[in-house]
This record gives sequence, structure tokens and C-alpha cells, in this order.
Amino acid sequence: MNPRFRDRVPLCAAIAIGLAGSTGHPLGIVAAAGMPFVCLMQATRQAAFQSTFSYYVAGLWPLVPGLERYVGQPATLLIPLTLWIFTAILLSVPWTIAWTSNPLHFLWRVPLALLATIVPPLGIIGLGSPMIAAGYLFPGTAWTGLAAAALLPGILLSTPAFSSRRRCLIHWIAIGFCIGLAIGGRVLPSGDAAATPGWIAVNTHFGDLSHPFGDYVAAQFIQQEAAKTSARVVIFPESVVPRWSKATEAFWRESLDRCRASGQILAIGAGLPAKDRIKSDDREKLSDLRSYDFGAAINALNNVNRQSSPALIKPDPEPIDNTLLIVGAESATFYQRVPVPVGMWQPFSRISVPLRLGAPGVLTVDHQRAAVLICYEQLLTFPILASMLQHPTVIVGISNTFWVNGTTIPTYQATALRSWAKLFRLPYFSAVNS
Repeated sequence: MNPRFRDRVPLCAAIAIGLAGSTGHPLGIVAAAGMPFVCLMQATRQAAFQSTFSYYVAGLWPLVPGLERYVGQPATLLIPLTLWIFTAILLSVPWTIAWTSNPLHFLWRVPLALLATIVPPLGIIGLGSPMIAAGYLFPGTAWTGLAAAALLPGILLSTPAFSSRRRCLIHWIAIGFCIGLAIGGRVLPSGDAAATPGWIAVNTHFGDLSHPFGDYVAAQFIQQEAAKTSARVVIFPESVVPRWSKATEAFWRESLDRCRASGQILAIGAGLPAKDRIKSDDREKLSDLRSYDFGAAINALNNVNRQSSPALIKPDPEPIDNTLLIVGAESATFYQRVPVPVGMWQPFSRISVPLRLGAPGVLTVDHQRAAVLICYEQLLTFPILASMLQHPTVIVGISNTFWVNGTTIPTYQATALRSWAKLFRLPYFSAVNS
């Protein structure tokens, strides 16, 4: 075979499976599991880098329109383009280093390359991981299935070091084991995990809640939905309450009292002002709001002509933590561990959402241990695996996807969340604001 043609076949295959994975369809996610094999079967290190880089460029293209909308200024298209290419280059480095001319070394080099793209620091941008396919390949097998998905490419790549007879034997054993694992995971026991009784997730369609009156409309909807359901735990999407303060709590007082009396728990995606960066005089002002007549204020808002009213003055940016807030019959706060780099996590910026890699990955709610994934975390592998080490009994995903509507990112998030739930056979709940 022509050497140039031999190099182009894996390159084209890498692009194809990258594009397939970017669709967010389960079959595309499964195809992406073959990325290590396709990219590392190249004859040279340079060709391996080209294939891996092409895979990530093809797989991460939805970031460009998504980040462009997130930034909000068409003139800054260069920013998402730069982040797209830079991310693809960084994620390609471990695979380029993993390439070797000694096939036997793939047995340990492939798992190490996977690990390098999953754990921080690269794990913070570890998008498009082949490991997300494990749930669809080996449902219900937990860490065993994850290990099989990680080790199989290295085993197959190592076989050229053996004679043809041994090579066939290794192929049959490895592939046979994986087929048995896949069948066993689907048969014993069968089906997905049963839903947690008394829990529901509510999707919303508020769009951008930063617009005037948006947060007020959302608050009304949430309280009405909570009042009309008999569910014990009601989960609402990320950032449906853009800013939860003492003033917000006072406005919600009647609904929260009703929840406490009925034993209902609300899990609400909310922005929480960073307490350690709020001045003491600001805290005093917030505490004074408890005596404010919120009923009169709301009536005044209802009577405002929104079309003719002058533009509202926007407050100065403040540091906000992205959280899942538990209120009602129980109270707790779960902080997002990995916010969107550059968009939310901005090192050295006063208004940056903190990176909390060592924060708890599980929250106890209604006697269940919930592994919580907030928006961007659903695209990564590190947050969910860190949560699984803490033995959760349910997975909760909340997200705010209005800024990526029209892209495949929301589909990819939903598919990834279901894959992890299938792999560890856990019930899962997804609440999305679009």
C-alpha cells in the first residue's frame, strides 16, 4: 500500500468519528471510542498528531458558535476560534506523546494518554473523551466497563508485536471478553435503573434571564410549579434564579414556608453572591431588606409598561458562584466545580466563578446521595468520575442551554449524562433551561 495513502485512511477516519461524536447521537459517541486506535495506528508521530488534532477539531466545532454567542459580540469571533484550535492542540499532546514505534508499549501508553486528558489540568478542557461511550458499550458494568473501554485500544494496537497466530488469539480473547461484558451488562440485570420515587425534573424555556423582569417571571413560574406538584423533590435548571440573596429569600418566604410545612424540597440552579468577597456593609443592607414591603414592590412591577419604560441601569458585575441551591424542607448548597473556562472561570479576575476541583461531588438530598453535574461539567469526564468515587445513588444534571440553541451541544450533554447513568446503572434527572 502506498505509504501516503496508508496515512490518509486513519486521518479521514479520525475526522469522520470526530464529526460523528459532535452530533451527540449515541451511535456517534460510540464511534468516538475508536479514536485512540485510529489515531495511534499511524506510522509516524507527526501523522499521529495530525490525526488526533483532526479528531478534536472535527469533534469540538460546536464550541465556535456556542462561544461566539456566549461572548455576545460578533466582532470577537477570533476568541472562540482561538479557543477551539488551542483546545484541540492541547488535547492532542498526550496522544502524540503516547505514540511509539514499539507496539507493546501501547498497553500502558494508551491508558496514560486517556488519563492525562481526563484529570486536571487538561481535564478542565477534556471535551470529546472516548470514555463517554462506555455507558452505551458496557451498560451496568461500572468501573469494569470503564476499564475495558480504556484498555481495549491499547491491546489491539499492541498485537503487531506478536506472531499472526498469537495476534488472532489476543484479538479473539479481547473482543470476546468485551462482547460478553456488553451482553452481560444488558441482561444481568436488564434495563435502566428505576427512577427515584417522588423526584421530578422540570425543564423551562425562559431563555436569557438577564433581560429585565426575566428573573421575576422565572421566580413566579418556579413557585407555581412547586405548588401544584406532589413530588417531594423538584429540580429546576441552572441559573433560573440569576442571583439568590437575602432579598430573594424574603420574596420567596411564603413558598418556602409552604415547602417546609409539606416536606417538599426544591433544588434550584441559582447564582449565589460570593460571601467572602461581599463587603460587610453590603451584608447589612441585605439584612435590612427583610422588613421591606415586597408585595407593594411586585405590584408596582406588574403595573410597569415594559415597552415605554426607560432602560434599566445595569448593576456593576459582581462575583457570583454557580450553585444548585436546596431550599424548603432541607437546606444545602452545591457549588459548581468546573465552570466554563474563560467564559465563567477567569483566573485573576475579580468576577471570576471559582474553580473548585476538590469540592464535594455528591450532595445528600431526601436521603439520596446525588452526583450533581452543572452544565459544562456534563461535557467532561473528570467531574462525574470524581463523583462516582463518593458512591452516589442518583445523578442530577442541570444546565442552561439557551446560548447554544441551534448547536449539538445540548444533545451531547443529554447523551453523555445518560451514558454515565447507564454505565453505573443509576437513575438520573436532567433539568434544562432553553
